[in-house]
Amino acid sequence: MKLYHNLLLMGVITIMSACSSEKITEPEISQPEIAFVCSYADDTRATDTKFENKDNIGVYIVEDGLNLQLGGNVLNNELFTYDGSAWKAARKMYWNEGKYNVYAYYPYSKEVNDTQDFSFAIQADQSSHEGYTASDFIWAAKSEVTASANPVSLQFSHKMSKAIVRIEKSAEYEGDLPSDCEVYIHNTVGVASIDLATGGISKDPYAGTMLIKAQKLSATEYQAIVVPQNIESRRPLVEVIAGGVSYLMEGKISFKQGYKSTLIVTLSKNPSQTKIEIGGSIGGWD
Repeated sequence: MKLYHNLLLMGVITIMSACSSEKITEPEISQPEIAFVCSYADDTRATDTKFENKDNIGVYIVEDGLNLQLGGNVLNNELFTYDGSAWKAARKMYWNEGKYNVYAYYPYSKEVNDTQDFSFAIQADQSSHEGYTASDFIWAAKSEVTASANPVSLQFSHKMSKAIVRIEKSAEYEGDLPSDCEVYIHNTVGVASIDLATGGISKDPYAGTMLIKAQKLSATEYQAIVVPQNIESRRPLVEVIAGGVSYLMEGKISFKQGYKSTLIVTLSKNPSQTKIEIGGSIGGWD
C-alpha cells in the first residue's frame, strides 16, 4: 500500500507539471470591437468647439427594426469616456451580424428612468465652466450600422438654446462699465423632457421657473444655456448688476432649439431708462 501511494503521488506531480508548462490562450473573437469617433454637426459641445478629456457620453444600441427601450437593448446607457484621443468603455464589446441603430447623448446620466421622456435639468449657476458645460445637452444618432473594423462616426448637435447677453453703454453713460457685472436670466423653465430616440425636446410642463446666473465671457458679454421655450408675455427676463445697481428688464422671446439669441442691454445711469433689445441676432450656435 505504501508503494502504491508513492507511485500515485508521483503520477499526480507529473500531471501537474505537464499542465503548468502549457501556454493558456484566450479564445479569438472574430467580430470587430464596438468603438466610436464623435464629431460636431454644428461646432457643438461644452467648450463650443470640441470634447474635453474625461467627458462622458451615454450610448444605446438597438437592433434595427426595434424601438429604443429602457432596458433589453444591445447596449443600455453604456458609459464611454474620452481620454483625449479616443472613447473608451470599461469593458470590451463586439458587434454581431445584422444592422443596428445607435443613440448617444452628453452629459452622461447614471440614472435614466425613461428613454422617451428623459428628464434633464440645467444648472442654475452657470457662471463656472463646469456649470455651463453640465447644462449643454447634445445628442447623436446613426441608423443601420453594421459590423466594421472602423469606429462608428457620431455627429452630435445641440438640443438646448443659448442666450448671449451683450452689455452696452447709453450715450449719457459716463466712464467705463463696471468690471464686476453679474448677469441673470429670469423666468425660464429649467427642466426639459427629451426623447433619446429622436432627440425631440420640450420644456417640462410641470416644472417651475428658475433663475440662471450666466457665465462671463468678457467685460461686456455673458452666456447661458436655456431650455427651448417661448416667453410669450412680458415679464422680468434679464438682470444686470453693475456697480451695486440692479437693472431688471422685461421682454418676450422664443428660445429656439440649437440656436443662440443675442440680447443687447443698453445701460443708463438711471436704471429706469435702461433698455433691452431682444433678438439682436438669432442664428446658429456659434
